[in-house]
Amino acid sequence: MSEAGQAQNDAPPDSIHRGDTSPDAVLRDAVARARRSPFYEAHLAGHRCERIADLAALPLTFKQHLLDASPYGMLAVPATSAWHYHESSGTTGQPISTWAGLEEIRRMGRIVHERVPELDEATTLLNRFPLFAPVSFVFEEALRRAVACHIAAGNLSWDVPFDRALGFIERLSATALSSLPLEPILLRELALLQGKRLRDVFAPLRVVFAGGAVLPPALRRAIEADTDARVVEIYGSNETLLLGVSCTHGRLHLCTDLLRPEILDPKTYTPVAVGEHGILTVTSLVHETMPLVRYLTGDLVRLLDGPCACGDSRPTAEVLGRYDERIEIDGRQCMPFDVLDAGYAFTNKLGSRIFFTLVRKRGLTMLVESERPGTARDLRAERELQDRIGVPVTVEYLRTGDVLDRTAMFRGPKIYKPTEISDWRRPGRKSISIMEALLEWPHFDVRTVLRIAAREIRSRRRRRRFVREDAR
Repeated sequence: MSEAGQAQNDAPPDSIHRGDTSPDAVLRDAVARARRSPFYEAHLAGHRCERIADLAALPLTFKQHLLDASPYGMLAVPATSAWHYHESSGTTGQPISTWAGLEEIRRMGRIVHERVPELDEATTLLNRFPLFAPVSFVFEEALRRAVACHIAAGNLSWDVPFDRALGFIERLSATALSSLPLEPILLRELALLQGKRLRDVFAPLRVVFAGGAVLPPALRRAIEADTDARVVEIYGSNETLLLGVSCTHGRLHLCTDLLRPEILDPKTYTPVAVGEHGILTVTSLVHETMPLVRYLTGDLVRLLDGPCACGDSRPTAEVLGRYDERIEIDGRQCMPFDVLDAGYAFTNKLGSRIFFTLVRKRGLTMLVESERPGTARDLRAERELQDRIGVPVTVEYLRTGDVLDRTAMFRGPKIYKPTEISDWRRPGRKSISIMEALLEWPHFDVRTVLRIAAREIRSRRRRRRFVREDAR
């Protein structure tokens, strides 16, 4: 590429706001761009938005709207002009189509680069987010700006299982990790199973990017204690792309240079006061490919009052999880955030990190691993656990391995290139089908098989007991 072309490629993406950059004008232009999509051309018909005060009168956009408009209805540009196409996981039904533009991703990558000082040092990032998640390309752009190395090793890929990812950190001296908040916990358990010292395994790490799920304080502290690295919360979704990045003081700052947030009451959809919980609703300010107007993210969020000690004036927030995933039992309510925060604080006292929570008719049942399950019970700690969560909680202490089978993290198949030929004259594998050539499943000794079978029998008995109890 020529020097002029490279300079143009690295120039800040300011093409959207070339004229009036007042808040009213930025919002007016953003809504005008949204009207280019078939959905908003109809959805916003008859509605004007000339200034910020007009925003509240515009109709809301719900997730069902995006679902009904998929794949092309939300596009404000020709499909061939979009840089990336993605879809939601579809775990709750039909996936939602999402589209991203290059300039938008560049802006987001610049924000991550600017707000994470660790990227100014020599960096190698092990990225465990799948490439079908847009956040992977935000990291790619942040690393490009930082002149850093990107190890694209999504955790949904069979050819990069957990043990290989752990090996990348050790062999390649990865200084940064990006993943769901649970992954560092799983890597910790795998390292301990292999007899390794955590301080040696995670010695290269300086920063852990955690996103894709709630990150309560107790979980953040656990990750930082295990890795001796700073945890940076990355908040966003496939539909909205980047929404927030936490600062060096651990507070999540919303990206108000990318979007205009509203916090609305979950039932009335009216604004709530700062400090109260509500549904985060966003209007895109810079997105040209798939702009959103007053989109209800479904996330229960609380804006924090007062300035942040880091000096960043952007508003700070606490994300409590999906509102639809709230837990209500006998008139009392809690969020996944509350359960995880209390759970990690509770297990830390036991010297454990591993627990699993069942939401049942009469309350929660928390299954907790302990090296000494017969003597682990702490009634005072259990009362504190229940008080913190706010709903009835029963704790059951299980032997190590009954909640997390660590050996399963390296029992997946080995993957080879697809082929239609197997040369039996050569030493090694002698496949007789395409799938046998593609996948090689591990072989277990008798002891391992018996251990897996015993664990499965205990789990089935426990499951039948819970079913009987809930049927009463």
